[in-house]
Amino acid sequence: MKNDVIYIIGLMGSGKTSVGRMLAKKTNKKFFDIDQIIIEKEQMSISEIFSQKNEKYFRDLEFSILEEMQHNKNCVISTGGGIILREENIKIMKQTGYIVFLDITINTQLQRVRNKENRPLLKDGNIKESLKKLRDQRIKIYENISDIIIDTSKNNQKIIADKIIKKLQL
Repeated sequence: MKNDVIYIIGLMGSGKTSVGRMLAKKTNKKFFDIDQIIIEKEQMSISEIFSQKNEKYFRDLEFSILEEMQHNKNCVISTGGGIILREENIKIMKQTGYIVFLDITINTQLQRVRNKENRPLLKDGNIKESLKKLRDQRIKIYENISDIIIDTSKNNQKIIADKIIKKLQL
């Protein structure tokens, strides 16, 4: 198994962190959350990074952390929703692990991302329209690069983790 690494990708609110943590626990793997690593490293929230620095700065950090982590083994890595926007990130993930796309319906996503202060890409305008726009921009990439796709709209993290374990035959 590609270094025994599982990358969790998906749109905001899809459950990347909670499912990733549960999956790591159930499979006795280490868990890493790239967004949390960035927050700790920068000593500011992602929203603050976006507003005080910019999105490119954040994406550069995301890439450098992923690049550092690519040699890890036996772990689950929760990524930021936009990690798929850079081809080099996709290349690293494809070469070093399995990619699990956590899909979600717009309505479920809307229910889960109520606190938009922590969501820099939802700061402006109608949240539902912003979510739809992000989904439209990213969905084909998520689908094309994923080894497996799991709909997280109707299940809890334990059931979702069990589905991933079954599909990846862990």
